[in-house]
Amino acid sequence: MKKRKRLKKKNALILSTVFLAGCVTILLWDLAISQDGESAASAQTVAHDLAYDVEEMQEADEESLAEANEILQSSTILSSSGEELAAKVDEMNAAYPNQIGFVLINEQTGEAVTTNESRIFTSASLYKLFLTYAILTQVDAGTISLQDQMADGATVADYLTSTITVSDNETAKELAYLIGWDNIEAFIHEQGFVSTNFHPYLESDGVYYNGDLETTPAEVAFLLERLLDGDLLSESSTAYFLGLLADQQLVYALNTGLDEGVTFAHKTGLLDYVSHDAGILTLDGQTYIVAILTDGWQDATNDATPVFESLGSAVMTYLYAQ
Repeated sequence: MKKRKRLKKKNALILSTVFLAGCVTILLWDLAISQDGESAASAQTVAHDLAYDVEEMQEADEESLAEANEILQSSTILSSSGEELAAKVDEMNAAYPNQIGFVLINEQTGEAVTTNESRIFTSASLYKLFLTYAILTQVDAGTISLQDQMADGATVADYLTSTITVSDNETAKELAYLIGWDNIEAFIHEQGFVSTNFHPYLESDGVYYNGDLETTPAEVAFLLERLLDGDLLSESSTAYFLGLLADQQLVYALNTGLDEGVTFAHKTGLLDYVSHDAGILTLDGQTYIVAILTDGWQDATNDATPVFESLGSAVMTYLYAQ
């Protein structure tokens, strides 16, 4: 666990580099974002003032890559409860071939159970996690205030609440226009979330809009883990972000398989053909990161429910075994 924590703080980019180089086949730190969007921009775009400098990205040296590879490879050894959970995930993957991406991290032991963790999915509303990270980074920098008013008179804080707790698409889009889709993507790539993409494009009105929204289970999990560890934001912004996740109102996915004794601070993502759920589980004072991304459905609202019920039950069995 100590090695793993030290690696995260030392260089997040090592992990994405390792995945891209094909050095490892399992574990979670690939890093993430995505979802739906388009609409006329009514909020001001302050792209120039908020532009992020991507050129400051660090390159991992051979020694760092070797260390990352060694630590990640050692994490493939699972406990008996981890093996049972992995077997259940494999069973679900056999029933729904290549439709499920799964990451669970035991924050106490560092154990990680993963499958299809590096596969790129349409992110649906999970992109709002990365958007919120970008907005709160600007809050920490003093460029944006949570009390700043948007075009309709509501505050940035109001928009963030709607964006996370009820997954409002319009408030999310206006927040994205406030910074600029291009700047948000550049920022998250700079932070190491290189497989999370918004595919921004410039229209004749001078505004960047989003294209296909993509992410991976590993990048979503890594974002949540870094948030929980306090590595992303200031203490106040970290608490604020975690509070938004804890106030989540949409409980149609993984919650269907969880017991009442567990708390789940999370974000869902739903389109006709995809259904995702990712967040932080807490039971008896112990915390776990989970990210489950699924696609290939005709009617995800109904079709994906049995998968989340089964995986939720399997996750609870794992949690009780700790």
